[in-house]
Amino acid sequence: MIRRIIFFYFCIMFQIVAYVYPAFSKESYKINHKTMMLLKKADKERRHIESIKDKPYSFYKGETLVYKVTYMNIIDAGKAILSASPGYYKNKKIIVFIAQAYSAKWFSFIYNVHDITESFFSPKRYYPYFLIMKRHEGLHNDFMEERLNGSYEHLIKTDQYKSAWKRLKTGKFLKMLSSNEKYNKPALYKDKINAPWKAFLSFNDTQDALSALYYLRLINFKKGKNYYIPVYENRKRYIVLVKAEGYYDIDTPAGKFNTIKVKAFLNFNGVFSHKGSLKIYFSTGPNHIPVYLVTNVRIGFMTAILTKKKY
Repeated sequence: MIRRIIFFYFCIMFQIVAYVYPAFSKESYKINHKTMMLLKKADKERRHIESIKDKPYSFYKGETLVYKVTYMNIIDAGKAILSASPGYYKNKKIIVFIAQAYSAKWFSFIYNVHDITESFFSPKRYYPYFLIMKRHEGLHNDFMEERLNGSYEHLIKTDQYKSAWKRLKTGKFLKMLSSNEKYNKPALYKDKINAPWKAFLSFNDTQDALSALYYLRLINFKKGKNYYIPVYENRKRYIVLVKAEGYYDIDTPAGKFNTIKVKAFLNFNGVFSHKGSLKIYFSTGPNHIPVYLVTNVRIGFMTAILTKKKY
């Protein structure tokens, strides 16, 4: 149980991947009508975000947020740090999101955890180019990298992805890609630094497990409204259903905030192999800071509360 507590490492906050409706059949990847409607709603929301010219969000210029993670609001499980900083990728302006998670000092002597996730996000298109995840947990070291939102034509012309060409160029993959072509896009994945790339299918304009949290911060939530977000995570694609439920005042070590509570509905086996919902309280101020988080586990619940913020 203690290991599961540590494994929470706050990443559940930025692994907001949910499955709302079957997006495709296993055989054809053909998008059904209901999913198509949800993707249209998600695209409409993204276009609305694009239309807002002046975005005051602090993470555009640089931001660091520190959180304390607890089990049942009693046991200190560790801390997490979310940071954002501007940068460049292939001469394009990006924002680099970094999430770090550490086990509590009292437990690090037994089972040390230090996980780092990086997402390279376009502030112009509002989606990530790629994600890198490194996990150091006890004696285990894991690595994962995803390449997202790249065109088929670009991928097959890039030497870096030669290992994925075989699948990318197959008639079966092209058939899947051309089915509802407006909503499908290739995604590349590897689980070791020197491993060959493997090709999978993602949604168009998708988020990754970390950028999804920051994308939520771009939304001006309205109480009682539902929102949908396409997400790609660990070789699978999902549609997130997020509901804005109400307003609450939250006291934290970093100050008092008026927040709006949103609930992301989860239906997949994540960090805890557990299905359920995730509650996030975003500040209603201009930065939409994730102030407080609550998620159920098999026994009890976990919380993450903001302790420090720096702009």
